[in-house]
Amino acid sequence: MTYREHAAWRQELLELIGEMNKDVDAAIVEGQNDRLGLRAAGFEKRIYTCSEAGGLVQFATRIDEEWVVILTDFDPAGRKLNARLRELLSDSQITPEWRRKVGAQLTPYGRRDIESLNNLFRDHW
Repeated sequence: MTYREHAAWRQELLELIGEMNKDVDAAIVEGQNDRLGLRAAGFEKRIYTCSEAGGLVQFATRIDEEWVVILTDFDPAGRKLNARLRELLSDSQITPEWRRKVGAQLTPYGRRDIESLNNLFRDHW
């Protein structure tokens, strides 16, 4: 990827995260590095991390926001965790289109996790 392509992709991703920030009340990520990556990309709402939970059932009961995006990793384990969280949360709470949009921006470039956003402002990936 050339520098110009990288800059354009980075800008598109930042705009996408900005739009998501306006549309959802909170995000769920796997761990602290994912939280840091999402913050680096400009997400300002509450971010829950699965790693802070005593178990997924207990974790899900703490989430009371109206609109939530689940941004687990875009790998088999992350998809499995996403499915389990979707089972535990009310369908009306989850906005799956944002997960698809973010994944569509990251995965073509070999990025399979939100933690990758930590490098967003570096010149080289």
